[in-house]
Amino acid sequence: MHAKKYLFLKDKSFARILLFIICILPFFAGISSIPPLDRDESRFAQSSFQMIDNEDYINIKFQDEIRAKKPVGIYWLQAFSAKLFGTEEILSYRIPSLLAAFFSIVVIWYFSKSIFGRESSELITLLFASNLLFVTEAHIGKTDSFLLATICIQQLLLFIIYSNKKLNFYTNYIIPAIMWFFVSIGILIKGPVTILIFCLTIISFSILEKNYSIFIKIKPLIGIIIISLIILPWVISIQSSTGGLFFEKAIMEDFVAKIISGQESHGGYPGYYIFISPLILWPIATFLPITVLFIKNNRSNTAIKFLLCWIIPFWIIIELVPTKLFHYPLPIIPAIAMLISASMIYFEKHKINFQSKKNKNLVFFISILFGIGGLVLNITLFYLAMNFSESKSIIIYIIIFLNFLLCLCLFFMTSYKNFVMIFNIENSSNLSKYFLNTKIIIILSALFYTGMFGYIIPNLKTIFPSNLIVNELKKIEYDSISSTGYYEPSLVFLLKGNLVHSNPNEAAIFLAEGQNNIVLVEKRSKEEFLASSRNFDLNLMEFKIIKGYNYSKGKLVEIFFYKNIN
Repeated sequence: MHAKKYLFLKDKSFARILLFIICILPFFAGISSIPPLDRDESRFAQSSFQMIDNEDYINIKFQDEIRAKKPVGIYWLQAFSAKLFGTEEILSYRIPSLLAAFFSIVVIWYFSKSIFGRESSELITLLFASNLLFVTEAHIGKTDSFLLATICIQQLLLFIIYSNKKLNFYTNYIIPAIMWFFVSIGILIKGPVTILIFCLTIISFSILEKNYSIFIKIKPLIGIIIISLIILPWVISIQSSTGGLFFEKAIMEDFVAKIISGQESHGGYPGYYIFISPLILWPIATFLPITVLFIKNNRSNTAIKFLLCWIIPFWIIIELVPTKLFHYPLPIIPAIAMLISASMIYFEKHKINFQSKKNKNLVFFISILFGIGGLVLNITLFYLAMNFSESKSIIIYIIIFLNFLLCLCLFFMTSYKNFVMIFNIENSSNLSKYFLNTKIIIILSALFYTGMFGYIIPNLKTIFPSNLIVNELKKIEYDSISSTGYYEPSLVFLLKGNLVHSNPNEAAIFLAEGQNNIVLVEKRSKEEFLASSRNFDLNLMEFKIIKGYNYSKGKLVEIFFYKNIN
């Protein structure tokens, strides 16, 4: 009787469902409780809100300024989501990113199944879903998560087209047409990134395979027609509406600026992404060295070559481009995750042969270096919680401590797994089997992310000064509001655009002209604002101070609330 009661735990279907549920928990953790992020997310959300508010779905504006950073695709998606779920909360604008992440997971499952088989595909997919960069972008309402979904399906269909030997209408025309549809959607989401990865993969793969038939198989004429039908109507409309200004700004101020120099203080040297790979590929970055050996052992495999052609050319380009942003490698994360995960599974069954013990030690040492990303992340979270958490309750200390233990367990488990595979250690004890179980790595990662996104980040109140400001403004009545010295997009979004951007002199005039106006003054602008106010004989009342940290600028801020007493 007792044994039967718990028999369901041995059921493989139940175990798979339970593992899947645990793995998707992090995607929901904090999705609504993390305040709007600066700067891109809030700019996208505000522009999407203005589309709904102005009933103008052609022009993209952030307040009165033309926003020519990205094409219209993501704004339409966010606007549609906000219409369904409400325009006020940031969650509505994050839903497209969340759904796109789930779509990417499904596509990678199918992709890995077609390459590595059904048994391996489940683990590969869950390891991909455990990637730090992927999970992070799923929480942010901007282009990257949705772009990744279009790239995943585009690359899958491209591989199917190349691999397919059957000649029929479906494989010759329908699959290429679907592929071009997703290429078009990707272009409409983030411009040239989709087509860049597409072209780099085809060109490099054709050269590597010495087979150029794929250029015919992809049906480029169909592609031109589909891209034109999907993209040209909006292109013509926006060009007409802005008098050609949109694409002039998009090309010169965004695209070219990123290629020529580090935009918005986001410059970096070649090698930057290799340096941060322990973070962006956590928790499986530690297996990168053995992945190189896996690729070497399977270098003649067509699928491996395809994945490498997806990764290497794009990686070289983002290393050479002066502008460096943490999320730039996201479009190649699925291919990297598939290779790393496949190498882990492969070397569980095959021995690694080294020419010397020195090589073994070197590979293991490098793998340890790549494994420290989680520790760096945890130390960063600890520092942020100690310095920027408004509430120093016992709960946040407990969560941080538990996350530290999870991180430490992951570091030792992945290091031990590497050690066993690199040094060909035979393990028969139950404890060793638990330490080598890849599913436990996946579960611990999911629990770590749940604590980080669900509790730690939402409680870092002082790194979200805009949220603190708006919470105070809800307690008082005012007609209009202006800000000088602090003008982050998150504040604009939270106030739904009802914010005047002023210099200190204009802020004083703003108070003089309105009987019930409020001015927010950042400490660095305070002296000039007070001097201007004296010129207008204003009777100022300072009634609130907000202290916080502006992570976009890396500076502590003090925001003073002023109104004029008549």
